[in-house]
Amino acid sequence: MILVTGASGFIGSKLCEALLHHGHKVLGVDNFYHNYDKWIKEFNIKNLLGDPDFIFLENNILDPSMKQLIEGLNIESVIHLADIPGVNYCSEVNFDEYIKYNIVATQRILEAIKNKGVKKFIYASSSTVYGETGILPMSEITNPRPISLYGVSKLAGESLATYYGNGYDIDIINLRFFTTYGPHQRPDMAFHKFIKSILLDEDIIVYGDGKQRRDFVYVEDVVDSIVHLLQRELVDEIINIGEGYSLSVNDSISIIENMLNKKGKIVYTEPLIEEQINTKACTNLYEKIMFRDKKTDIEKGINREIKYIKQLYNI
Repeated sequence: MILVTGASGFIGSKLCEALLHHGHKVLGVDNFYHNYDKWIKEFNIKNLLGDPDFIFLENNILDPSMKQLIEGLNIESVIHLADIPGVNYCSEVNFDEYIKYNIVATQRILEAIKNKGVKKFIYASSSTVYGETGILPMSEITNPRPISLYGVSKLAGESLATYYGNGYDIDIINLRFFTTYGPHQRPDMAFHKFIKSILLDEDIIVYGDGKQRRDFVYVEDVVDSIVHLLQRELVDEIINIGEGYSLSVNDSISIIENMLNKKGKIVYTEPLIEEQINTKACTNLYEKIMFRDKKTDIEKGINREIKYIKQLYNI
């Protein structure tokens, strides 16, 4: 059985779908953290709940009972996606919350599975750990220097995973996700906001001049990679999960406008201090390990997200 934390979230819900499709038994855990509406997370997993190979626990992994709940379930691998996401929302004011859910919770789940026969622990890290390196593409061998507190919290999670892996003979894979998009994307993320705003004739708020660039990777390509990694014998690895090219915010809005055949109402505002200007993944290791035979092009991926958002909001 595979344990997935954050199972009702963006990547988590799509990952559970993929794992079940590939014949795995899945234990999904989520506490429906209040970073966005619970009904959206319930919408994401509603089709999974009737599957006999899917067990869902509405539970906080910080709860001491978590250790007892997974006792005897023969967990072979853990994919730890649960955290409080969002560079823009993590600050000195609320960092205690991020410490609790991004760092302490990671330690708790690792503590719960040690000496329990778990073979593999896959940790969802982030490209934010790199900060502004001044060197593109961003390589796994680059010394991480996060410029956001969120990035700091994710880097701490990587270190915890490595510590427990070395101490308790668990194969650790730290995945540094670049900007993931597609169906089930969180409402606070750029493409979700852009698509919804254009459809509903609402203002699109763009921080800065919109020339900042991101490496966008489609969610189903991400989850296919995770499923593939479950079969690979990797002991202590850091892998970028990205496409290896970047697109500006302005250009991404233009693509969405063209696909919807409708102009957006763009409002430019002050840039965010802790936001990276450009991200682009070095994918050499990713390509070598994954033997990838497909990539979802940006237009196809955005079109699928548009269909999801129309269905979600009944537009």
